Amino acid sequence: MPDISRRSLLRSIGVASAAVSAPSLLTACSGSGSAGDISNRGVELAPWPTYIPKAGPTPELKGSPQTGVQDAYLSYPSKLTKGTSDIPGDGSTLKVMTITYGVVPKPEGQNRYWQAMEKALGVKIDFTPVPAADFQSKLSTVMAGNDLPDILNIVNNTVAHEEEFVLKTMTNLSEFLSGDAIKDYPNLANLPTTSWQAVGRFRGGIYGIPIQRPRPSAALWINATEFKQQGYTADGFSRDDFTHALSSLTRGRKYGTGASKDWPFGWIAHAQSHGIPNTWSASDGKFTSYYESGHFTEMLSYLRSLWKERLYFPDSPSISSVDLKTRFYNGTVQSYMDSFSAYLTTLKLVQDFEAVPMVPYVAEGITPSAWSSPGLSGYTVINKKLSKAKVKTVLRVLDHLASPFGTEEYQLMHYGVEGVHFTFSKDGDPTPTTLGNTENITNLPFYYLCDAPQVLYVPGAQAGVRSLYEWEQKVCPKMLDDPSKGLRSATWTTRGATLRQEINDAITGIVTGRQPVSAWDSAVKKFNSGGGDKTAQEYAEEHAANTTK
Repeated sequence: MPDISRRSLLRSIGVASAAVSAPSLLTACSGSGSAGDISNRGVELAPWPTYIPKAGPTPELKGSPQTGVQDAYLSYPSKLTKGTSDIPGDGSTLKVMTITYGVVPKPEGQNRYWQAMEKALGVKIDFTPVPAADFQSKLSTVMAGNDLPDILNIVNNTVAHEEEFVLKTMTNLSEFLSGDAIKDYPNLANLPTTSWQAVGRFRGGIYGIPIQRPRPSAALWINATEFKQQGYTADGFSRDDFTHALSSLTRGRKYGTGASKDWPFGWIAHAQSHGIPNTWSASDGKFTSYYESGHFTEMLSYLRSLWKERLYFPDSPSISSVDLKTRFYNGTVQSYMDSFSAYLTTLKLVQDFEAVPMVPYVAEGITPSAWSSPGLSGYTVINKKLSKAKVKTVLRVLDHLASPFGTEEYQLMHYGVEGVHFTFSKDGDPTPTTLGNTENITNLPFYYLCDAPQVLYVPGAQAGVRSLYEWEQKVCPKMLDDPSKGLRSATWTTRGATLRQEINDAITGIVTGRQPVSAWDSAVKKFNSGGGDKTAQEYAEEHAANTTK
């Protein structure tokens, strides 16, 4: 097993972690406006941008837009096309801020990747990539102050007073992007409507440009090499089979499963195996939280039994997501919950075993229900103080960054300069050079400003890509959507941070045995009385008004 260090993992983790929704919450200033102003009810709704798909290279394995199965590429395109017609910038400087899962990049004057991107974009980029561990406090400071960047990436978290902040300080992009207006930006028009809907409108307007992600959501990633020795097949596992596998794989300093403090005990993956709805369910105009599912206590009892039998990595209640990934990659834990999009780094870093997302195991008498993702990892907004001409410049820059797979622009942003940051392997895959291991899109994350729709392609990982494609074919057609996607709730934007933390604390207390399973009823009642019921009512009102249509 190669020594995968925390530093090398941080360099490579990039897009994967940001795709998991809301592991933590921000507390922002409450002076950004009235929470009651965020609703889309009773206001004119800007039409969604017209979807105009762009044809790309022919995939070896064809996907399905209807089900969410992605196009899969087992080889890199031998001939690239142009994604844009000209250099988008005007020679000015743009101040930008994004999250990063990498390390601090070399300064622009010493960074050939940074310089190459500036040349291609036609602007100087004053880039502030904020480490994930500091992003909450940094964004909170930004939201409370007046020194705002020109372009800001908002991670797909539940951010306190997020909508109010956007409405007060960011540009309403409806006149530039709504309906056929988006035709001026053909790569942005190539972003699917579902991703725009996931961002949602702000008081009827379009403010955010989505960072698109695949339909699959969080999944239980497994060391398939070890699990197959325990009888696992892609056709599924019963819960008893899964438990037996974890028991057999827990030996010495290795553990059958692990989790991080961000999502206690990886319960999101196990919820899908226990038939729990995707965040909210909607019936007869009423919204109900997944915490109220009849199977939730059964899931908690099961996770509690795994903890009691010491099948979890013992540091699971306190370890960070990044450090947990390291434990999976080096073989310490044999399964853990992560975003499906973790494949972009997992298939590159894991060489000594087969890593795949697991088809949800089946608990007796329960039909598992894999969940869909929101369809984005976050969205980008543009400072309200910019002139109309400058906003158009920024949109052209973002359109350039959204150039699809198979274009010269995509290759530069994702792999750098040929011969400098990467070379082509004998199989034609772009392979990083020594310089490319430090000067790259992870440490300077342009793709958190804007990116193309994702395809299934990882250099040199053809077998892994084929396995992912086969997995998507099994789970995507039956995935459950979250009916609250794109809806606005003043209560949730104000109280969501506290409510979710209290629930996560209750889950941790129950699974570790500090509280009885029966304590869950009280935790749910507290959630509902503290804002859950009001959130459900506001979602129902938004839904009834067809505000996401």
